[in-house]
Amino acid sequence: MKWIAGFVVWLAVCQLPALAGIGFVYPNMAWYQTLQKPLLTPPDILFGMIWSVLYILVGVAAAKAFRSGLNERTKTAMLLLLVQLVLNALWTPVFFGLHSFAGAVVILVFMLGEGIYLHRTIKRLDKKAAVLLYPYWGWLVFALYLTIGFWGINR
Repeated sequence: MKWIAGFVVWLAVCQLPALAGIGFVYPNMAWYQTLQKPLLTPPDILFGMIWSVLYILVGVAAAKAFRSGLNERTKTAMLLLLVQLVLNALWTPVFFGLHSFAGAVVILVFMLGEGIYLHRTIKRLDKKAAVLLYPYWGWLVFALYLTIGFWGINR
């Protein structure tokens, strides 16, 4: 029962970046539609679906990795995960709210750099949990490509 409660909590916590950013996306969609899109830009409808799946995977990974409770190893991983989620939550207001491609690129670079340390830390706690994070990292690399692309063709 304790694991289920942790599972639900981590699923909810990992959804917070989406909630933080949603108020910036819709009011700025008219601006976004005026942008030239980089090659391989998915249809708008896919972004929300993909992020939903990714946040679920991150939540499941967190629940698996942190099921042993609080100790020094899990505290470090939790802190790193929370930093990752905060950085994730910052990207949308910077890209959509401030229309700052450079700022969004910087955030993604920090996310990927911090994510390497996070992934290694989680892997020490639970190897299967670490595997669940691969799609998230892959999407962040793709998001970096897209953001650099938007910046390059919309200056």
